[in-house]
Amino acid sequence: MASSHPGLKKIGPFWHYELRVNGQRLHGSTKATDLATAKKVLEIKRREALEGQYRIISRIPTLKEVFDQWLRTHQGIFSQRHLVPTECVFRKWLQPRMGSTRTDQIGSSQVENLRSDATTAGLSPRTINNILKTLQVLLNYGFKSGFIKGQPMKIGLLRVQKKPRPVLPAARINEFLEAVDRTATNPHVQVILRVMIGLGLRESEALGMRWEWFDPQQRTYVVGKSKGREARVLPVPEWLWNAIHGMPKTLSEWVFPAEDGKPHRPQFCKKALQRVCLRLGLGNVTQHRLRATFATLHATVAKTPITEIMGLLGHKAVTTTMIYVESALENKRKAQEIMSMKLGLGIEPARVVSGI
Repeated sequence: MASSHPGLKKIGPFWHYELRVNGQRLHGSTKATDLATAKKVLEIKRREALEGQYRIISRIPTLKEVFDQWLRTHQGIFSQRHLVPTECVFRKWLQPRMGSTRTDQIGSSQVENLRSDATTAGLSPRTINNILKTLQVLLNYGFKSGFIKGQPMKIGLLRVQKKPRPVLPAARINEFLEAVDRTATNPHVQVILRVMIGLGLRESEALGMRWEWFDPQQRTYVVGKSKGREARVLPVPEWLWNAIHGMPKTLSEWVFPAEDGKPHRPQFCKKALQRVCLRLGLGNVTQHRLRATFATLHATVAKTPITEIMGLLGHKAVTTTMIYVESALENKRKAQEIMSMKLGLGIEPARVVSGI
């Protein structure tokens, strides 16, 4: 049974709530033992805070006011990599056109004008959709937070022609890794790129790896901090285990510490990866496309069932994932071993020869 829910956490027999309003934290017991009642209490507490305790004026706000509240609320949740582009989109496109407009007055005509202005400016359909998505996020946030009483409109996006995104072909994995070893001067880059291919980790998960999350007996790694907040257990193939544990040991808790003792910054491997892919003619294979490479290789080379791939990638809720961790571990391990052997990266188990 789930012991947590957005804004709620079960402590003992009771559910406790936690929310932030104007950057201030509100928390306490709902005195409810069931989740349904706890959700109702959470909603009541949220409305009480918005309408009274923190003196948020009970009126329909402007889009600028909703954005300011959204930014304050999410500064401690989202990374700057997510917040900065959103802030730039709002400042350049949304604030000049509808920042002072009440949110209940933003309708199809305002959206059409925004879309027309962006098209006239020569923006790509993908960029225009990012602007429209930002507007939708703010309107939805205003509604869920109680600022906006009515359900916000659903903003239609432009149809974008999808393009095939590159992944590393199975036949060129060894060639790619050899080129990485020749190109990257920092050994951390060499191993991090192997981790993304061999475990399917996101860049942030790879950079934030900790030694304590390895299990030497089971030869597994627990992704203790991930985007979906799940803690997934991954079998580590022998070739990758040796690469990770073959690095010079330090006293740091991090597997890949930078000079300041903290994990390397985002995009740490980007330049080396771009140089290798350009030299080998592999296309624009980004760090995240290495994660896609992991999934593709499992599906096409190891013939891993899609349900196992979803588990390896952490594309399930925490509770669902953890239910299957123990029973699916051997299936995942076998899939990892099969893929490693077919890529020529596996290590044959030592044979025991009995004496005569």
